[in-house]
Amino acid sequence: MTQTAGATPSGVVQKLQTPTGHYAMLALDQRESMRGMFGRLADGAFVGDDALRTFKRQAIATLSPYASAVLIDRPFGLGSSRPAELAPDPGLIVAIDVLHQVPGEDISHITFDDLVTVELLRQVGADAIKLLVLWHPQSGKAERAELVERAMNRAAEAGVATLIEGIVGPEPDKSWAGEAERHDAILACAQELVAYSPDIYKAQVPGYTPGDLSEVAAQSKLMSAIVVGDWVVLSNGVERDHFAPAVAQATLGGASGFLAGRAIWADAVPEDDPAEALRDRSIGRLKALTAIVDGES
Repeated sequence: MTQTAGATPSGVVQKLQTPTGHYAMLALDQRESMRGMFGRLADGAFVGDDALRTFKRQAIATLSPYASAVLIDRPFGLGSSRPAELAPDPGLIVAIDVLHQVPGEDISHITFDDLVTVELLRQVGADAIKLLVLWHPQSGKAERAELVERAMNRAAEAGVATLIEGIVGPEPDKSWAGEAERHDAILACAQELVAYSPDIYKAQVPGYTPGDLSEVAAQSKLMSAIVVGDWVVLSNGVERDHFAPAVAQATLGGASGFLAGRAIWADAVPEDDPAEALRDRSIGRLKALTAIVDGES
């Protein structure tokens, strides 16, 4: 069963699930990273905000009928009401993080989005909020705690579910000693963040090394021992062609599904006709991933 925060109403998490009780959730909350995916214009500048908003609308319209939930951001994905392009059935997740980032580069730090108010969440009909947390082995614990506690409180006030996402990195100006250290960090990050009892924990694929999925199932079992409730995997950092088998291995280890974006639609962003690419490639990927988590493939 899902490990829920005490104030989460019964049934809210189910709005994010497939009919079989799993998660096939679509992430469209990328901001400056998405801007970087467009590449630079002829004058060397990046595309403007309207390009992001247009792609997100196209992706929501094309892909949301095949997702159990859709994650969007406030600045570029959300207006004053439920997005008109969003299909009737998927749950709506709103990002409550401000990602401080140069286009195409890594996120430098994260702050709380005070503009995602209780009133806004109710106005758009949100079912959940999502908070991204950057995790380092020795530093930043107090800042992380403040962010997560604010998110949990906001969700409780609004009566919505919480998704907490942990992304690990070495200490500044350092590197991982090896893949094993990084794998251990992914588990340690989960250990810290699930203590706040989010409804769903979102993790990097445990045990994944580029080109090597041999440890994913075993590491996912370790993750399942840490996360008493539901947890899902994200696709960032996983080669696109490896994500489906990575999801399959993670579910063998106890993952409940995925909340992913890049592996599904990233290669459609720079196309001359993104809508066509979303129809031709992204729908099939999302349906195949859903079949994996629902045990149909």
